[in-house]
Amino acid sequence: MLDEALALLVPADVESPVLVDCTFGAGGFTQAILAQISGARVIALDADPQAFERARTLAQRYRQRLTPVHANFAQLAEVLASLGVGSVNGIVYDLGLSSLQLADAARGFAFAGEGELDMRLDPTSDAATAAQLLATAKEGEIADIIFEFGDERNARRIARQIVRRRERSPLRTTSDLVAAVLAAQPRGAHRRGIHPATRTFLALRMAVNEDLDSLSASLEDAIACVQPGGRIAVISFHSGEDRVVKHQFAAWRRAGVAEILTRKPLSPTQTEIAANPRSRSAKLRAAQRTSENLPRSA
Repeated sequence: MLDEALALLVPADVESPVLVDCTFGAGGFTQAILAQISGARVIALDADPQAFERARTLAQRYRQRLTPVHANFAQLAEVLASLGVGSVNGIVYDLGLSSLQLADAARGFAFAGEGELDMRLDPTSDAATAAQLLATAKEGEIADIIFEFGDERNARRIARQIVRRRERSPLRTTSDLVAAVLAAQPRGAHRRGIHPATRTFLALRMAVNEDLDSLSASLEDAIACVQPGGRIAVISFHSGEDRVVKHQFAAWRRAGVAEILTRKPLSPTQTEIAANPRSRSAKLRAAQRTSENLPRSA
């Protein structure tokens, strides 16, 4: 959905836009912007130190046009202020994990392979790891996380199994967590579709990184960071993320500060899904700031 997002993000009459890529990741969006829009400047944020280093490497090729910043997108306003940037023409979010993050077993994001239960986007931060969360949270809290963020119907069974197992030995690795999830599956359950641990891993990653709170905080700042006529595009892969975006866009529209450019969220084509199965749950929404002045509630 890269082409669709770029088309929505940059109006055709803007020749030299200043854009923010809030989730640099593997660099796909930033590279496309710099390659396709000759006068564009990109400020690329990412909480992941490895993604930041990739952005720094790319910046060597696009000197003066790419500014990498090691920061969570919840710090959007703070980052722009520190750079002396008053407003930008567009802000894009491509939420979820990159393939590089999932492929690195040491990060603990994926259940395939063996790695420590870390799951922090920024492993250099002081935030609690997934292992620490599972070691200290109450059974009900674990169940709520898995159910609310993962839409996991067996959340209570999984939480109960986690607590039982940690009484014998702390859950330290991805295989420890996978074993707990598999042991919690109802007797006679048939494994169809996604792996039984998929939703639990997703839920814990979102909880560890406070994904929904960070997204909400970033969007609240984003409307003030784009100039009138500026646009905000968001690709989400989780119903909770999409709900945050949908509600925030609707609030801006009610306040008269923005118009929604996507009446319904755009979805990937079957061709794109075939090429990248992970894109099947993607939803793209975009909005454009229309007002010079912002009410305090916007």
